[in-house]
Amino acid sequence: MKTAVITGTSRRLGAYLAEKLSTEGYQVFGLTRQLNPAQQYLTQIVVDYQSADSVMSAIRQLQQKGDIDLLIHNASLFEKDELHAHDSIDFYQALFAVHMQLPALLNQHLAPQIATTQGGGLIVHITDIYSENPNPAFSLYCSTKAGLENLMKSAAKAYAPKIRVNSIQPGPIMFLPEHSNSEKQQVMQQTLIAEEAGFEPIYQGVRFLIDNKFVTGLSLKIDGGRSLGK
Repeated sequence: MKTAVITGTSRRLGAYLAEKLSTEGYQVFGLTRQLNPAQQYLTQIVVDYQSADSVMSAIRQLQQKGDIDLLIHNASLFEKDELHAHDSIDFYQALFAVHMQLPALLNQHLAPQIATTQGGGLIVHITDIYSENPNPAFSLYCSTKAGLENLMKSAAKAYAPKIRVNSIQPGPIMFLPEHSNSEKQQVMQQTLIAEEAGFEPIYQGVRFLIDNKFVTGLSLKIDGGRSLGK
């Protein structure tokens, strides 16, 4: 049985990827800040992403599980800068912990298990199209997602050829509840394929990266053309 480790599995994209991979026969371990009782299809490990000690405790649990075929860095924190005018330092540290420290520690300490996977292992960084074309309203978020993108490139060089490392840059796949109708309309007007695609295209991107053994260091945009705009 193949094994996948995914961060941020309690809801949205992480939950979707975990369920899809479990139906394909993967044993899925999910790193999450809170348990989701409905997710009986995966093994949940509760982690405080902002605590290096908590992350290392989760890593020690995973190191006892044997080979790891797939590691997906999905955990994310997405909020506007203006919401943190009075706690910008703490907010920036939280962004760094989730988007950069957590993936870096997992890559470093789980690489030996991923490298021994038959046929080669795979690490996928879920970044953002904003990592290349930042939105000034989310400047702190964008900068740490850019760091996650750069971390992917470094890891691709460091772990080749036994581990392939790639990123997926999502666009407007699924709006958040707090998005207003005017915000949604503005995004759709800037997207070549003007529709809310859902999480399936991201899963299809993961499947492409799993199946194509000659791809590493790739930033795969799945954004309906939003990065080009109109």
